[in-house]
Amino acid sequence: MNAFMDIVIAMFIGGMLLLMALGASERGIQEFFNQNSDAIVQRNLTQTSNIMQFDMRKIGFQIPETKRDSIIITAAPDNFEFLAQLNFDADSFLEVPGVSTYDSIPDTMEYNIILDESFTFIDTTIHTYNIIRTIKLAGEAPYNSLIGTIGNNDVFEYLDQIGRPVGVTLATRMVEMTLTAYNPRIVLSPELVTTHVGGIADSTFRKRELRRILRASYWRQTRLVSKNLRR
Repeated sequence: MNAFMDIVIAMFIGGMLLLMALGASERGIQEFFNQNSDAIVQRNLTQTSNIMQFDMRKIGFQIPETKRDSIIITAAPDNFEFLAQLNFDADSFLEVPGVSTYDSIPDTMEYNIILDESFTFIDTTIHTYNIIRTIKLAGEAPYNSLIGTIGNNDVFEYLDQIGRPVGVTLATRMVEMTLTAYNPRIVLSPELVTTHVGGIADSTFRKRELRRILRASYWRQTRLVSKNLRR
């Protein structure tokens, strides 16, 4: 009898230890996934920012003085279009699939911030936006590319010589670019979810969920001065 009880107790303790090990392993996997996913979001945001800064430095490049007032075509928080010489020579050539020619005809570059997904929590909605980059070389079909996904659509702000928001497009001398990103696909802890099963109607629960979703928020802001707009 004692031997049987010892076996039962050993099985019980072994089962408890196994459950604890499985729980610790699951939490470790969740944390690894979340941290890795956060790192990807941050790296993608940095890459997107670098591409946009590279493009913005071309604002008005090789555009004649007589056309300086028409360098900026569209100036909105979610839409920025400008003139630049994108294939003037080998040093300034912007790679576009299928294009390998040089010319001195002004080209156009445009950025559009377009709604991608929406995540709704009854009274709160989180949006993500795609950044669409369009290159229009003279005589060629427009080339569109998705360069990133962010959490804000008010990306561009247009400033004057001393950094104040402008009233008219012609007064623009600087462009400020703001990008934010978060990771809406994190793995939530089972404890949080099971404790509040059916609790989506609870405002406190919704706030807690939103804080978890927005926990890894990243932000980058760059103010770019265009020499060609300050001529």
